[in-house]
Amino acid sequence: MSDLFSIRDATQDELEIVNAYAYAEGMDDLPSAEGVRVAESAAGDVVGFCRSFKGADGVDYIRPMVTYPTWRGYGVGRALVDDALERSCGELRLISRGGSVGFYRACGFEDASWDALDPEVAADCSGCPMRDECNPLPMTRLS
Repeated sequence: MSDLFSIRDATQDELEIVNAYAYAEGMDDLPSAEGVRVAESAAGDVVGFCRSFKGADGVDYIRPMVTYPTWRGYGVGRALVDDALERSCGELRLISRGGSVGFYRACGFEDASWDALDPEVAADCSGCPMRDECNPLPMTRLS
């Protein structure tokens, strides 16, 4: 992977730090560590995370993914995406916040329609008061 970090399953004890990272990005808490993978620095610190799960439509989703700001640009996000893709059924879908679209496109994602999303995933954005500010975009990537 990298000399700087490795990817592994999150523990329930790490949920507090994972949720702090999510909160700092304006996201809700994750209910459990199930499906959560963390990037751990060589010093043992969690420097990013990705939660993936299979939707009711049988497709794998990333919801959410966060890299700690000082670790952006070191390949953490790309490694988390690649890890999720390796564990998927061959396709990943997500909703990118507007500011992350370029990152996801660089990782091989393409724009998708809202209709292509599992309704539960799409519902996260439908009533969100920050939707106009966030400018969400559904995206997909095939392996």
